[in-house]
Amino acid sequence: MEKGKEHTSPTTLPTTNPSTNPSTQVRPMSSYTDFSSYMHEGHAPMPHAFLPRPDANPSPWTCQENLTSGFQSSVSSLIGLNSASSSHEEPSQEPTLDSGEVETFYTPSESKDNDESGTQNTVHTEGADIIEEPKLGMVFKSEEELVSYYKRYGKQCGFGIMTQRSHRFEDGRLRYVTLGCARGGKARNRTSNVARPRPTSKTDCKAKINATFIEGVLKVLTVHNSHNHGLSPQKSRFFRCNREVSESVKRVLDSNNQANIRMNKSFVSLVQEAGGFENLPFSEKDCCNYIDEARHLQLGKGGAGALCEYFAKMQYKNDGFFSLMDMDDDGRLRNVFWADARSRAAYKYFGDVVTFDTTYLRNRYGVPFAPFVGVNHHGQSILLGAGLISSEDTETFTWLFQTWLNCMDGEAPKAIITDQDRAIKNAIALIFPNSRHRFCLWHILNKVSEKLGSHGAYKTGLKSHLLKCVYDSQTIEEFEKCWEVLITTYNLQDNAWLQSLYAERTYWAPAFLKEIFWAGMSTTQRSESMNAFFDSYVHTRTNLKEFVDQFDNILRKKIENENEADFHSFNVTIPVVSVSPLEKIFQNIYTNSKFREVQKEVVGMLGCLPTLHSQDGVIATYHVEDEVCVDDLIKEVTQKVYFNEAKCEVKCSCSLFEMRGILCRHALSIMRVKKVRSVPEKYILDRWRKDIKRTYTLIQSSYDIVDARPEVSRYSRIMKVCYDVATNAASCDEHAKDMIDKLYAMNDVYRTNKSPHQTCSNVAVTLG
Repeated sequence: MEKGKEHTSPTTLPTTNPSTNPSTQVRPMSSYTDFSSYMHEGHAPMPHAFLPRPDANPSPWTCQENLTSGFQSSVSSLIGLNSASSSHEEPSQEPTLDSGEVETFYTPSESKDNDESGTQNTVHTEGADIIEEPKLGMVFKSEEELVSYYKRYGKQCGFGIMTQRSHRFEDGRLRYVTLGCARGGKARNRTSNVARPRPTSKTDCKAKINATFIEGVLKVLTVHNSHNHGLSPQKSRFFRCNREVSESVKRVLDSNNQANIRMNKSFVSLVQEAGGFENLPFSEKDCCNYIDEARHLQLGKGGAGALCEYFAKMQYKNDGFFSLMDMDDDGRLRNVFWADARSRAAYKYFGDVVTFDTTYLRNRYGVPFAPFVGVNHHGQSILLGAGLISSEDTETFTWLFQTWLNCMDGEAPKAIITDQDRAIKNAIALIFPNSRHRFCLWHILNKVSEKLGSHGAYKTGLKSHLLKCVYDSQTIEEFEKCWEVLITTYNLQDNAWLQSLYAERTYWAPAFLKEIFWAGMSTTQRSESMNAFFDSYVHTRTNLKEFVDQFDNILRKKIENENEADFHSFNVTIPVVSVSPLEKIFQNIYTNSKFREVQKEVVGMLGCLPTLHSQDGVIATYHVEDEVCVDDLIKEVTQKVYFNEAKCEVKCSCSLFEMRGILCRHALSIMRVKKVRSVPEKYILDRWRKDIKRTYTLIQSSYDIVDARPEVSRYSRIMKVCYDVATNAASCDEHAKDMIDKLYAMNDVYRTNKSPHQTCSNVAVTLG
């Protein structure tokens, strides 16, 4: 057993039948205090409902719950109105009904056996077998017998149990174990939001037993039976140790879930069959948790067949379609991954930076959809593979990432952007150890108000100081210094959320990420683009069959958008806004959407004022003053720009080019000062060019109904023959080498003998 682990097992609540006990003494109803004042928050004293039984077990504290059915029904509603612990009074006083729930009454006696404090709690439940209270010297044949006994005793008395500590021999046999009240231990504040602390059941209760393995049995050597909190036998079924969904109920829940029967209806049926809530050793939440954690993918009505049919159809349309299903030991489907040939080919062009996000469809539709998304030459999101997963843990993400990596011929992305998730982080470290991992900053900053909103200075400086630290820190040193001032100024040394953020600052703080190319991507950008399609087509659909049916429409529309953007980039020209020859170059070679980004920086040069700061040989350092508009306010910032005159290299402290692949206004202003008339090749990225023929566009999409382009048809026919030839040639090394040599020779012939109309027009990169 693990330390601090609460036990779970099905048990049956004891029934109460006071009529079978002749020792029960009940006062006339007329002798009880009028409850009307109590129900209106009065605190009139309530006398004992029952007298102590003379033949009762002579334990220091005796709790008798001998309520007649009539009195029980009349008072039960009253008792359930409030919740607080019942008070322990001196022997000469009668218990007072406190402003809380009272289900047990305590009568002290003089005995002080086995208890340092001299108090014990023993509950006698009428109409059922009474579980003897723990005593020194008790022996049990096995660990299971000991746990079962103490669990039944706790249920009888009204407290839950847990394993507080244990130790085993090398062969696995139990050496000793301490079982205690589930409310033992001290409460810990594990939330950073002081305005909404998490509730806790811990009261540092000392009730426990300790058993040691002696001569083949477990012998109880220590007993503490006193509790520092009220006990409620009638509510014992709510303790975690007494709750468990049986195998038979699990089968019912599985069947109902596959039949699309909602959980609330399934649970109502179980309640009716059991004869009431009190006869079920589990709650509706337990049932929901079982379905969520069942570790197999719930396909819904027709889902399994639809998925297999879908994959078969995709494979028939395109031999390059890849799919893999992950099954559990019982043959049930857990996870699925697929990628068509077009996505696999597109990865070779746009797989340098990838985003991975499972939150959108799970949050909105309950579908555990996990897409891998890149950015194409227009800045549009492009699907690079997708999965349906049954769980969001490290094991599942590891399987998914490894499958995706195999699909992409073992070529990992240079950078990957995800949500701040521990399981995803662990899986990426295992499968993509050399990829730069980044958390989505937008999602992190969205939590600021929740985590820090209760701070007194949140709106009077704390929030703005935090944002300044994040966005205005140009270097790692500046960030570290600004963060230290933030923590000290607002006394945030003990804020758990900020501590965790700082520990992972290299994953999200811009100052640490400036040297990595991110293609201008973030999970937010991906979500905004992808979600628009899902909003248009999926709406509130959650059934997998319907999801698969709509998936083709979504991807077909995205491909059409890319084709339309290609058309506009070749046939529509965006006029230049300056006489700069650099702008003209980018107009000729970049897609329209990316040229718009360049043009924004060209216009931004109007607000830049460069000043030479120093000259060290061929390296000139400039300070460029810039004006940035933030929330309708003008903010002045200064960037450092380094220019190598010998190599015509420029580098700015804002790192826009390094992160987005677009030359910034500060660099362009220095190139203008230095009279640079052509753009060095290193600053023209192939991924943004419109004059490159990308072969993935020639692959017939598995989502296209008909693609009538002749080059697509020819490409498809050639690929089918190539697959057959490759299959036959792979039978031995000699045939494989012969085929590869001939393919290279044929490729050289076709490359040098293209028809004029097939040759892509070359656009000049420099202007004279």
